[in-house]
Amino acid sequence: MSEQAAGWYNDPYGRFQQRYWDGGKWTEHVATNGVQQVDPLGASTVIPVATPASAYAAPAAPAARGFVAAADPGDLTAQADDPVPAGPVNAVTGFLDSMGDDARLRPRPSLRNAMAGIGGFVLALGLLIALAGDDPKRGTFIAIGLALIAAAWTLRTFVKVPEAQAAAVGAVVVGIPAFGISATISDGQNGFLTSLVVAVLFIAAWALPGFKSRNLLLGLGALALVGALGSLTAPDEGDIAECRNFQDEGDYDAYTDADCDAVLYGESDSFLPSDITNNTGDAGWVYLLSAAALLGGTFWLDRRGYHGTATALGATGLISAVEGTALLAADFGETTGPILVLGVGVLVCVVGSHGSRRATTWWGALMAAVGVTWFVAVQMEPDSQSATGGVAIVSGLVLIGIPLVAAPIRAAMASNNGPGQAPPPGSLAPAAPAAAPAEPPAAPSSSTDDPFRPPSV
Repeated sequence: MSEQAAGWYNDPYGRFQQRYWDGGKWTEHVATNGVQQVDPLGASTVIPVATPASAYAAPAAPAARGFVAAADPGDLTAQADDPVPAGPVNAVTGFLDSMGDDARLRPRPSLRNAMAGIGGFVLALGLLIALAGDDPKRGTFIAIGLALIAAAWTLRTFVKVPEAQAAAVGAVVVGIPAFGISATISDGQNGFLTSLVVAVLFIAAWALPGFKSRNLLLGLGALALVGALGSLTAPDEGDIAECRNFQDEGDYDAYTDADCDAVLYGESDSFLPSDITNNTGDAGWVYLLSAAALLGGTFWLDRRGYHGTATALGATGLISAVEGTALLAADFGETTGPILVLGVGVLVCVVGSHGSRRATTWWGALMAAVGVTWFVAVQMEPDSQSATGGVAIVSGLVLIGIPLVAAPIRAAMASNNGPGQAPPPGSLAPAAPAAAPAEPPAAPSSSTDDPFRPPSV
């Protein structure tokens, strides 16, 4: 039998939530609510007569920003999430601390809340369509949008039934775009302003009382903001319609004066350098750069324990990465296009793996697989079924080889906190095992040298 892997486990002595096991013994390094510290009693086996308030109570200070342990406190060997060392409080972290646990924790899936939320969305959409009538007016849409927002806020604030509150979130997801679009769009124009207003409304709803800390709203706001930036790279729909009208009427003087060649055939006045936009287009770069910023924010938030807020940015970053890569890959050419897809996929996968995000990790791996397969296919140029199978074989071997090559690098990075050494204060512990011990621990017994050591597996 092998010794239990080093990692963070529930404190067997009951003085804190978690204690670090270095692979051979318990250490003085402990954590409560994700904040790492050193036990004043060291690794002493003294067990309190009563469980102290520091063990499982919610933190009184706003500095506790870690991923709150969710393991069963009655299981001495159940491994919890690695704690996040306390860091300096700045404006961002201080604001996120004020958002409560939803900033740090990803909510457990709930069938009732999911169904109620979708129901609230469908109900609000139905009301919007029915009340607008067959000849909808702009003022009518504005009034309905405001009414939906007000009704959802009232329901969310004063009705403390979880299903009703979930339905209110679904309703406001309809009300905010309905109001923002109807209040800003005129004759199909003002796409940037519309997306910007919708983004501001969603983010304000996430930050203010009523819908505070509903991370879905933050994600939708970030997505609308990316859309607003993307709209800056496209000609205005009104200008396009006007130029088409000049063409139909044969008014070439007006066509020339309006510079319609640039409007209709892709020469834009983008803020991006022309040597980039002339070759690859604007929108793809906007989405890809937005994805880099959002995924970078996701990584930063995950590293500091704000997993809930990071989920909203990560989902938007993933969508932006996929869309930006799709827009740019073909323009990069047959050789560099696959490399772009592979590189973006690997970066998405790294962010997902770092934050224990299954969907992000798998989507990143899928993008990397597409890039590798595309590159191999371009190089091999298969012209038969057997050759196509060879492309798949080579691609599979390359994909298997990438993590094998990366493994020694990860091992070298983790060697500073190898077995037998406790993690230094202020640094992360080695990665936790993928699962808790296979067998439940036996009750403590005085017949063993260390009754509180995790069992062998």
